Amino acid sequence: MSLSLPTKLTLPVIFGVALATGFSGAVVPGSLLAVVVTNSVRFGWVAGPIMMIGHGALELIAVILLTTGMIRFARSTIVRGAIGVVGGAVLLYLGYLTVQIPGEAATGSGQAASGWLHLAALGGLMSMANPYWWLWWATIGVAHVGWATQHGPAGGVTYFTGHILSDVAWYSAVSLALAAGRSVFSSAVLRGVYIGCGVFLVALGVVFAVGGVKALRVKPKPREELRA
Repeated sequence: MSLSLPTKLTLPVIFGVALATGFSGAVVPGSLLAVVVTNSVRFGWVAGPIMMIGHGALELIAVILLTTGMIRFARSTIVRGAIGVVGGAVLLYLGYLTVQIPGEAATGSGQAASGWLHLAALGGLMSMANPYWWLWWATIGVAHVGWATQHGPAGGVTYFTGHILSDVAWYSAVSLALAAGRSVFSSAVLRGVYIGCGVFLVALGVVFAVGGVKALRVKPKPREELRA
């Protein structure tokens, strides 16, 4: 992806690249989509936008770490393995909880502040639990932010804005669509949604955990961790 970045460096171009790249990642099914679907059906259209607050905060931290070079630690095999094991365990537990939600659990769009904080935290947690999120920012993200910041601080701000707006737009659309149809869902359909999302989270957790264990068992090449 970094090899095809435009040579013309203007703020609209930076914004367009960030938006397109963000959409290409957002539409791929993953743990974040699963929890947005579950909570949108359960709590209404506010779930997606609120969860993006936590997700966006984590992505802002990633961009800040990129400017210092600190996020390069995520290239390490050991670190990625550890994230995979821990993240997999988190998804397994969350998947188990999701399967337990009854079909009558839809409670309306009104949520107390504590409920909003829970959703926002969940949005950030789903990204933290995904080893591929860390790897993306440590590789492609490095190239993209480095390219954007050639335009100065305004380029970095523009890139982050375009990137996070793609997530907000996509997941808000998902929440709105699910909330709009929630009133016609029977308890059996709702139960099926929760079970389906829960099983998906469990399966993804197994994939992450197994991948993490395999990564931890691989003997690193000399100086690999230092170069990472």
